[in-house]
Amino acid sequence: MMMRWVFLFFNLLMGFGASSGSFLALNAGAREAVGIDSSMLVNSPFTSFLIPGLFLLLVLGGGNFLVGFLTLKKLPEFPYYQCLVGAILFSWIIIQCVMIWDIVALHVIFFCVGVIQFTLGIWAIRKQHSPVPFSAHQN
Repeated sequence: MMMRWVFLFFNLLMGFGASSGSFLALNAGAREAVGIDSSMLVNSPFTSFLIPGLFLLLVLGGGNFLVGFLTLKKLPEFPYYQCLVGAILFSWIIIQCVMIWDIVALHVIFFCVGVIQFTLGIWAIRKQHSPVPFSAHQN
């Protein structure tokens, strides 16, 4: 039971963190206020922050809120979803750092959160012997 609250903490942390990041990405005034400009996108395939902002909002923010909800509903597959959002997060951070050619403290923090989500998900899968979602063996 306690583990669900740990997962929920990380889901909410990431949900709110990604939503805040998407607000910065999608709001030119907010970007300007914190010193983010489009020169960061020079080495990326993007010409604006629209696509990264939507990814942050929908996939990382919405995904973590959804997985947090599924965790509270006590679905047996929830550890697999935790692994998924953790892997998406740390992959996003690696790709983002490569594209902008910079690493800041928030990158390190959120990379670690993704690794923690993924690792705890693996641990929960093994501990609970969770069934594989959408497995052909179960049908």
